[in-house]
Amino acid sequence: MSKIASFTGHRPDKFSFKYDEQHINCIKLKYTLINEIEKLYSKGVKTFLTGCALGVDIWCGEIVLNLMQIYDDIQLYCILPCKNQDKIWNDNYKKRFENLINNCTKSILIQQDYSKDCFFKRNKYLVDKADIILAVYNIYLNKSGTKNTLNYSIKENKETIIIDVNTLDIYKSCRCFL
Repeated sequence: MSKIASFTGHRPDKFSFKYDEQHINCIKLKYTLINEIEKLYSKGVKTFLTGCALGVDIWCGEIVLNLMQIYDDIQLYCILPCKNQDKIWNDNYKKRFENLINNCTKSILIQQDYSKDCFFKRNKYLVDKADIILAVYNIYLNKSGTKNTLNYSIKENKETIIIDVNTLDIYKSCRCFL
């Protein structure tokens, strides 16, 4: 039976390189993500869930879309907190979001309209449906949706892989930063 992995991570403004995807640290992070996603695939993960948020979610979704061109047994599900989540994004990210939605296996809408807790509900869904959580986390942030998602993941005894965005060190099911 194949396993399911979900992604979580910060939006680009939480990283030192911000939205500069040509920055060497962003390139190294994406390379680390590619390696970790390929490792998950080799360990039986065939279904990946992304919340389609700016940054890590979009990057991971794009990596999986690329792998879908190589492996015919990979699936990508886009889990959307509400309609029009990309409403205030720039045109580049809107196009990337649209590409994910148009090329994924299936998109799932958590609720129709925005509410204060729709992102929390999306993140809970991502954890509840997954066997493994792959996270990009900045240990110096005291409060974030990513931290809340990781706390929930570990509380639910999910296998959790954390990539420290500052060092690219990889931690497994570690409560040391939370």
